[in-house]
Amino acid sequence: MGRPGITREEVMETADALVAEGLKPSHKLIRDRIGGSYTTITPYLAEWREARGSEAVGSVPEMPERVVSACRAVWGAAWVAAQEALRSEREGLAAVREDLDRERAELTQEIADLEARLEAAWSEREALADKVREAEAAREMARAEAVNLRMDNVRLEERAAHTERRAEELRGQVERLERALGRLAPRLSHGDADGDDHPVDRTP
Repeated sequence: MGRPGITREEVMETADALVAEGLKPSHKLIRDRIGGSYTTITPYLAEWREARGSEAVGSVPEMPERVVSACRAVWGAAWVAAQEALRSEREGLAAVREDLDRERAELTQEIADLEARLEAAWSEREALADKVREAEAAREMARAEAVNLRMDNVRLEERAAHTERRAEELRGQVERLERALGRLAPRLSHGDADGDDHPVDRTP
């Protein structure tokens, strides 16, 4: 915040000093130098411009020829340096562009390789999925076949048990026949010796 209470003389002197420095007096420049408010500076600056503004602006001398020549030399050297810097910059940009093009080509090739590997991976995945489906189908078939085999085994065991029971029955009948024959054998032998006919007990 600028200090209050600046005077007319301070504004006038500051404006003259700015002109001597080759600057155009303004509210901001004066306020930066001595402070104050724009309300205070405005009327004093207007008075200064009315009294000495045109004279101060007209009193600025023309630039000497030596200064003009020196400025031209400096400008020429700056131009040459700028052109050289521009050429170097262009060469650097061209090299950067070549590097970028090479990197882009390498990245493009890498992307193509990755896409090919991804496609191969997908193909392998599909092949594995087919094998898994085939294995699942084979397992289901084996499971069904195992169920059928167990059922066949149960039926065979039932038939074997039935056959065993039938064999036991047949063995029992054979044993009864053998006992019957054992009882008949003496009678048959005795009947043959006497020449008599005797009824044969055929009861098993």
